Amino acid sequence: MNLTVTFSKAFNKLPLNIREKVTLPYLFLSIILLFGAAYVVTQVVFDTVEERFTNQLVEAGNLAATRMVEEENQMLKVLRLLAYSKGVPEALGQAEPEALRTLAFGTILNNQQKAVEFLDVNGNRVLSIHHIEGGKVEDYNFSTGGMSIFADQDFVKNAILQQNDKRGDKFAGKVKTDQGDYLYVAGPVYSPDNEMVGVILVGTPLTSLVRQIREETLAQITLYDFQGGILASTFTSPTNLPDQEVRNVLLNQSNASFIRADSRDLNIRNIGYRELLSTWEVRGDVELGIIGVALGETFLVSTTNVTRIQITVMTGLLLLLVIMFGINLSILITHPIMELVNASKEVKDGNLNIQVKTVSKDELALLTENFNQMIESMRDSKNKIMESYDSTLEGWSKALEYRNEETKGHTDRVKEMMMKSAKALGIDESRMDHIRRGALLHDIGKMGIPDMILNKPHSLTEEEQEIMQLHPVYACEMLKDIDFLKPALTIPYCHHEHWDGSGYPRGLKGEEIPLEARIFALVDAWDAITTDRPYRDAMTRNEAVNTIRQEIGTHFDPGIAERFLELVCP
Repeated sequence: MNLTVTFSKAFNKLPLNIREKVTLPYLFLSIILLFGAAYVVTQVVFDTVEERFTNQLVEAGNLAATRMVEEENQMLKVLRLLAYSKGVPEALGQAEPEALRTLAFGTILNNQQKAVEFLDVNGNRVLSIHHIEGGKVEDYNFSTGGMSIFADQDFVKNAILQQNDKRGDKFAGKVKTDQGDYLYVAGPVYSPDNEMVGVILVGTPLTSLVRQIREETLAQITLYDFQGGILASTFTSPTNLPDQEVRNVLLNQSNASFIRADSRDLNIRNIGYRELLSTWEVRGDVELGIIGVALGETFLVSTTNVTRIQITVMTGLLLLLVIMFGINLSILITHPIMELVNASKEVKDGNLNIQVKTVSKDELALLTENFNQMIESMRDSKNKIMESYDSTLEGWSKALEYRNEETKGHTDRVKEMMMKSAKALGIDESRMDHIRRGALLHDIGKMGIPDMILNKPHSLTEEEQEIMQLHPVYACEMLKDIDFLKPALTIPYCHHEHWDGSGYPRGLKGEEIPLEARIFALVDAWDAITTDRPYRDAMTRNEAVNTIRQEIGTHFDPGIAERFLELVCP
């Protein structure tokens, strides 16, 4: 029990979201089960161990034979490219090694051919090109002139004598050179006048050949001569082929191949191998020796290439299916939780109008319902608080009117007119509450103006006027630390700014003045000149319109003023 609790605590501390915590254990368990099933299928369902090994060995033998043919065809291809390259026949006929080198080296390098010999019609060497073992791709040795060891080779003589067999005028054979044993393909070269001018041999080292075959078959490859001696092998310490095995291969050539009788004869570094033996043939029926393809007996537990591919593909598809199923299952399980998480983020950002839909009938449904009720309760509480705030603001504005009898009713009128004007002028609905509060508090700064100045019945002195013009600053000081009133501060602070910059308190100009303040300046002025004051009578509608028009471009925003006049004088 303690172990379970400890594991639970450790797992919950991982930096993963709930969807990942649901998916990963399921995915981990599924992968274990899948690979376990794949292993059982590999061990039990497929061919018996012995049959599988034999099939694998035969398959490796077939691949080795195929690769041998491909190598021969590649050499033939390079031979033909060289024989028919422009200028090569002429350079060979005139025994010009430098010209041959210039003309042929590009083709040899591009095809990464290991060895090429150019012989004249007598079998003498004109140019020899050999890749340097262990060097870079472009590292080759070049030799010219002198007698060559190739003139005495039967397959080269056939090419010089322009012989033909059932496959044509190309011949193949192995040659022991100073660089080691090579497999060569030889063919004559003809001038444009169809006169034979020499022979080209294209070769590859037997050591390189067996390495290439091993890479493709994963088997150990050995080439033997007809006495059972080693020509080339991928074994680090190969053993000669017993005479009896050589005779068995040569006497049973009608059978494609057979497995070496006693694997004890092929035990390398305490690993027993079984070797498939067959004759090594080129050009279809020219026998050069014996080829052995060997697999370690530890390979018995392996499947064939096709089987491995099938199991890999099947396991991969099942794993993909499991992953997709697990991800979708985790999405289905955690979707309601993620909805609640996203909703809680919205609430944190101040959105209390969010509602989460119930999509299940389990504990999450109860959690969702409780969450919605909690948000509804918070919304109701917020509304009540805001109503209390607004009531307080109404009280402030009334208190100000009691101090200044001549503006009684002014606040309610400008509030209503400002709301209508803002809506008509396209102000976003989300800003309306802030505009209403700003209109209510537009003159709240006058609370800081002495009564003797605020209620003076006649004109103010210049000094008194400067004091009166401080009421927007007082409004800012009073309201700036109240968070929910900050968005409403633009009207109390800026409604006495003028379009031409001559207003107060900051001398803002043009669109530097907030939009709400520019609209309210018109509303405030309109109410002031169209209502009676102790020191003057209200203007008529036409007089008020003319007064407003006279201030367009100086006191008021031209664009807003015209649209405002259209609203008050339709």
